[in-house]
Order: sequence, then C-alpha cells, then structure tokens
Amino acid sequence: MIAGKFQANLGIFAPMKELKSILIATVLSLGLAAGTAFAQPTLVDPVEVFEGTLADTENAEIVIHWDVTNLTEDSLTLKVTRNIEQLVSPYNLPYNDENEGAYDRFCWGPLCYPYGTFSSFDSEFYLVTLPPQETDSTFFADYYPAGVAGVTAFEYCFHPVDDIDAGTCQMVLFCLDADNCALDVGDLTSSVDAELIFPQPVTGVSSFPYHLNGATSAEMTIHGSSGRIVESAHLTAQHGVVYIDASQWEVGMYIITLQTDDGGAISERFVVTR
Repeated sequence: MIAGKFQANLGIFAPMKELKSILIATVLSLGLAAGTAFAQPTLVDPVEVFEGTLADTENAEIVIHWDVTNLTEDSLTLKVTRNIEQLVSPYNLPYNDENEGAYDRFCWGPLCYPYGTFSSFDSEFYLVTLPPQETDSTFFADYYPAGVAGVTAFEYCFHPVDDIDAGTCQMVLFCLDADNCALDVGDLTSSVDAELIFPQPVTGVSSFPYHLNGATSAEMTIHGSSGRIVESAHLTAQHGVVYIDASQWEVGMYIITLQTDDGGAISERFVVTR
C-alpha cells in the first residue's frame, strides 16, 4: 500500500522479482518543439522487462517503480500517459470486474488511477511539479496477469499537459510464461493496423482509417486525458473509417484504441483544439 494516496480496489503489492533495469538514469536530453528548446525529466533506474511465471503466486500482482527527477534549471509540471504497445488476450479493457483477462493501472502524484486509465488527470491538484534538482517517487505501475500468459507492453510517458513530445518515455514488457520476451513482430496479417488521424489537430470532424487484417471484430474506444471514455463502438468491417466528431468535446489530448478479438491492439494520440 502506498501511504498518502487515494486508492481504489487496491491489492497487496507483491515483491518485485527479476526486474531488469536498464541505465541507472535515462540521459537528460533537450529537444526542439515549435522552434523552442524544452527540458525533459530524467527517469532514475527505469525498468525495461519483468519476467516471471503464472505458477508463482507472488506474480498475481506485479509492481514496478522508478523515480522521476528534474536535472534541469527549470521547474517541470508533469502528468503520465500510458500507451499500449502490445496486449495479451483476453485483456480486460475497458475494465469490468465481471470480465476475464489481464488488466493494469498506475499511480502518479496523489492518486492510484482506476484500472485501464490511459493518462493521469490534467487539473493542478493531480499534476506533479518538480523544482530544479528535485525528485518524485510516486510513480508505480501495477500489472495483473489474471492467469493469462504472454507479453504485454506499455510505454509510460512523463510530460507536460498536452505536450507529450516534451516528455520522457519508457517502454516496459511484462512477460509471463512467454517463449520469447519481446514484442511480436511476426505475422503482421493477424494484427490490427490503422492510418494517421486526419486532419490534425482535430477541430471538428477527422477520419481514422483502420484495417482488421483478418480479425473478426474490434472494440474502439476514445479516452479523454482524464481517462473517461468519450466514445466507443464495435467494429466488424475488415476495412473502414472511424469518423471522430470532436466539435462538442473539450480541448485537450485524447487517445483512440482499437482492440481486436484475437488480441491485437493499436492506439493513437490526438489533440482537440478550437
């Protein structure tokens, strides 16, 4: 249990085992965004891979953690976005406690977010502000395999509100009884595919062409930055277009996800402006 956090449906943290860490710290880098230099946070001893077996009862809840520090000369105000890279099947998303499948959540700042949340809240109370040379230790990511073997991969990005490119990201693979603890780059015909949302940023109606590539169907969900689902649909056409009508939506960042019945998944971020 993490002291000082508001928590929902918390279990007991299992000891972290076989965590393979990459560099002691992700190298601080400076990039250019709209012609202006920006400072990025540094991830201290981030986790790259967790490997384990379903037979080990301690792996019923897998917990990873790293600190986020500010080695720059400016204060950083950050949120977290969790991007899907690969999912096992079945996967319980959107989360429903009556459904089967693996599921996940993360903690950042004062809150452990509901299962399946894509990003932390944008309001000031939930953001983490790091003065220069300060470190935050509130990030935890929990993965619950729920008896499902295979490889699930997420990318966790720590960034300012509505500017993910100004942040720092880390991919984590959760491998349970997996023959090959790596992203599946094999038969692409079994994976859902999509084209870029156009036009962007979204100001009214934009299109999102997709291809199921042999999957029978897919569930489409669009999450706002708060994690709330603003749109969902059941897709059965092998090739189609999702029309995103954001004319009545709040300005901000959104994530569209397609998850097929055979375990394929793809996500894309987009920004709604006026």
